[in-house]
Amino acid sequence: MKVNIYNAESLVDDKIKVIVSGLIPNSKLRVSMKMEFPWCKGEEFSSYGVFYSNEKGEVDLDSIEPVEGTYKTTDCMGLIYSLKKSKTEGENFAENISIDKPIIMNMIFESDIERKEVKLKRLFKTEDIITKDISDEFIGKLFYKQNSSNKTILVLGGSDGNLDALELMAAPLASRGFNVLAVAYFALEGLPSKLEEVPLEYFEKIFKWISEDEITNTKEIFVHGTSKGGELALLLASRYKQIKKVVVSQPHAYCFQALDGQMNGKDTSSWSYKGKPLPYIKVDNNIFFEDQKKDIEKGIPFGFASTYKKSIERADNKEEARIKVENSEADILMISGKEDNIWNSYDGCVEIIEKLKRNNYQYNVELLTYDKMGHPLPIPYIVPLSETLSMNMAGGIFSSGGTVKGNAKGQFESWKRTIEFYKEPLSIDIKK
Repeated sequence: MKVNIYNAESLVDDKIKVIVSGLIPNSKLRVSMKMEFPWCKGEEFSSYGVFYSNEKGEVDLDSIEPVEGTYKTTDCMGLIYSLKKSKTEGENFAENISIDKPIIMNMIFESDIERKEVKLKRLFKTEDIITKDISDEFIGKLFYKQNSSNKTILVLGGSDGNLDALELMAAPLASRGFNVLAVAYFALEGLPSKLEEVPLEYFEKIFKWISEDEITNTKEIFVHGTSKGGELALLLASRYKQIKKVVVSQPHAYCFQALDGQMNGKDTSSWSYKGKPLPYIKVDNNIFFEDQKKDIEKGIPFGFASTYKKSIERADNKEEARIKVENSEADILMISGKEDNIWNSYDGCVEIIEKLKRNNYQYNVELLTYDKMGHPLPIPYIVPLSETLSMNMAGGIFSSGGTVKGNAKGQFESWKRTIEFYKEPLSIDIKK
């Protein structure tokens, strides 16, 4: 048996390709995978697939569907995106995240007569990445190369406020030649303790720093925002003309009520300016509890999407709370799953597109949608989808939406497009 693995050592978001040859024709081959996060030993994830070799005694994992396994598709990456927890010591892998060590994945190949084991080394960053912690005027971390481009991407996370988790995305992005600045905007010392009335003036300090720092040194800023960070990214772009490119993953069209945990928040805006809360859509918790009860009784997963949708429909200040994206001067890429169950992001994206068309928006706008995608992380192949897709809660199942296969497809394709989008010239420069 001969095992050929392409990209056996590569960045975490790269695809691998596996071809096994030298097998007995039409014989069975079992391929299994085991993985632990380097910062969280003891939490093991595993997956497998069973295949039959062709007449030449070969198995190409990208051209054959497993007859049995944890996934059902002709995609070698199925072994990675279908990983499920197989051993646990009760640790939380979302804590103490570190990108300094690679993820090691053990692949085991077993035929009727032979067994081989191969290690995959999945790197978060290339060796030439330099990091710089910032804690004076704002809290963040810059990832860059000595000879990187002059393109700087500001990365904004969602409602969890976890700056370490942003590094999982910032480091691979920087490895493609960008300067990437991941910033926290609440839940750390010196910042608002909760996601409520976060002052937009804080980001003015960040923009000034980006324009003056010897590494970034640019007045044209790119932004990436995920979920609640997508709401923020669009809000900033609508107010600050130095933002020239925006990628938002599962964003919305409105400013919403402050968040403190799951659907519990002070009756005020998530954002403020000059000491005043910005107009916002109030999120009615009663809708959530009513819909949750109905879904549990029906035996179907519940989420927050219906709560947001109905809260918007009931609001009498929609136009006031709407993010005026048409005031932006940026190229915009929006990414949304039609089965997003955290909030109705797809509806929000469609509304943004319609408003921009009505206002004859002169910059490039692109909307990527995926039928079976919910509300996954923007970057693929790191956190197993089984861990983020659903969980037991309040006597039922909470789901972020979509299927494992659908989320994996949306993650990979939209992340690939994100990198391409940031590399492309600005549309205004092309028109000149």
